Amino acid sequence: MLKINEYMKSLLNNPKFTIIQFPIFAIVAFVLLLALAMQIYPGGTVERTETVGYLFTENYISDLGRTVSHSGVENTLSFFIFLFAFAIMTCAFFTYFYGNYTFFKKKYSPQGNMFKLGTFFGMCTSLCFLGVALTPADINLKDHVFFAEYLFRFLFGGAFLLALSYFKMDRLTQWLGLGYLLIAIATGVYILLSDFELNAVLFSNEHLAEVITQKLITGTLIFGFLLVGYFNFRNLKQQ
Repeated sequence: MLKINEYMKSLLNNPKFTIIQFPIFAIVAFVLLLALAMQIYPGGTVERTETVGYLFTENYISDLGRTVSHSGVENTLSFFIFLFAFAIMTCAFFTYFYGNYTFFKKKYSPQGNMFKLGTFFGMCTSLCFLGVALTPADINLKDHVFFAEYLFRFLFGGAFLLALSYFKMDRLTQWLGLGYLLIAIATGVYILLSDFELNAVLFSNEHLAEVITQKLITGTLIFGFLLVGYFNFRNLKQQ
């Protein structure tokens, strides 16, 4: 047990693991697990319960985490895969923001509370991932929507504050600032479209617009964090 604890401690204190290796592994696992859950999902959408299988432009990602599909068929296997995927992201995000804060605080000693607050919001984002998974939409829709909304709100706040921090921190961290700025802009646009119901104003088919924008923001965030991982790799090489 002592050796296991020492090994886990060494991993958490290894920036290469916390801010590059584990997050990239988690993102790849997340995408693959959701793709698998899509193949298993029985069918049904919010508007059309009779459909068969997962429809990329009509089913929300959270439909995969329902215990019973919209068609009324048990969705147990897809639910557990969804839960596992989001649990991995929870661990990866929390570990990432902890390791990110530890590494850059030691290397650059950022002043003020902006970097701390951005990190705190990032950790809150990770907990919202778990909240989304533990509140299936067919059982607890109110809390599911709450966690989903605050996941993006915390991520927007964290990414924006970290972007400003990296722009001010050092010349070498400005590229990281651009990566986080991309994440903040993408998240901000999604919040405007969903929370302020601009989808209903801008598009004739609100449901279709919501599903597609959800997939687009997910893809953009994956790209953004892979970009941040690349810039972190460059920073570690210059350590």
